[in-house]
Amino acid sequence: MAVTGLVEYLGTTSVTGWAYDPEYPNARLEITVRVREQFLASGFADIDRKDLLSAGMGDGKHGFNIDISDTAISAEDAAQLVVHGICGAEIGELARAMVAPERIVDLTSNPDEPASDLRQRPAFILGPARSGTSAMTLALLASGAYLGTGEGHLLPLAHALLGTVDTYYRRRAEDPHTLLGQVPNEAFQKLIRRSFVRLAADLFPTRRWLDKTPTVEMVRASVLMKELWPNARFIFMKRRVIENVLSRQRKFPQDDTERHYSDWLAVMSAWLTVREQLGSAALEVEHRQLVLEPDAVVASIAKFLQLPQDAADRFRGYLIERRPEQTDSEFGAVYSLERLGLEEAAVIRLRSVCDPIMSALGYSYGESYFS
Repeated sequence: MAVTGLVEYLGTTSVTGWAYDPEYPNARLEITVRVREQFLASGFADIDRKDLLSAGMGDGKHGFNIDISDTAISAEDAAQLVVHGICGAEIGELARAMVAPERIVDLTSNPDEPASDLRQRPAFILGPARSGTSAMTLALLASGAYLGTGEGHLLPLAHALLGTVDTYYRRRAEDPHTLLGQVPNEAFQKLIRRSFVRLAADLFPTRRWLDKTPTVEMVRASVLMKELWPNARFIFMKRRVIENVLSRQRKFPQDDTERHYSDWLAVMSAWLTVREQLGSAALEVEHRQLVLEPDAVVASIAKFLQLPQDAADRFRGYLIERRPEQTDSEFGAVYSLERLGLEEAAVIRLRSVCDPIMSALGYSYGESYFS
């Protein structure tokens, strides 16, 4: 299996990302940076990253940050940088995920700026934690078709801000003789929308970018995301509560079972309230099908996202080589509710709150997975 990795940020002063060899999960890969054929700098992928650990990449210490500030290269040269990961005799060129390393330090709103963007085609990866969102995100980044990062957690702020502004105005009468009355609610709403549309345009200079935020807040914000980016696509990763909770127990043993299934319930419930509004812009992907029938699922996703053939091949290669389930030694196993090891009272509580969602999605509590 070849060296894999991503260049997540690339500029005139530094190159950052991650590199990993699945055959040697604890190896620290050497990273080399060249512009065309000229060697610029090197270092090692040995930075500890929780997102890589969560994705099942060894101990997670596979991030890198290579300083190239002494090379004095131009922005044009930076666009031509080539980054390789080296593990023994294995050498792999790392795909680029993003080319905008500078932090955004200022935002202004112009009335002429649009409150939505038809040019960009973002993909939003949604779903509860431990449902395959990380695998899907890393595979799409590895395809080379999308820019983005392993984790998002920024865009739900747009939904929260709009809600806060709306609540503030509803609680106060808009007296035209006050300053508040001279700045209507609609003006603030447009300000926030324009700011996020511009922010995405500044962060992602290409048409395709992705966001993975596996939280209930992001699911609730998905309808707004479609309003801001009408050509957006949404992939919702879903998984039965039993296997989801078991995966969470293995990954996050410090949290209790009720917290695990409560988070699953919140995300799945929120999805059922928004999916009809997203319509054909949304695709549901069952985690179990991704594990057992990756070729069929990959073909469906590639068609849904209209991936170019070379990108679709890289996407498929990543998912086939790196299966999404990383914490269960029994690959693709199905478990009954008893496997959670809960007392009878706890089982009753779980079923009382999860039954409606389990039924709506056609899940069972036994080893048949679906009803």
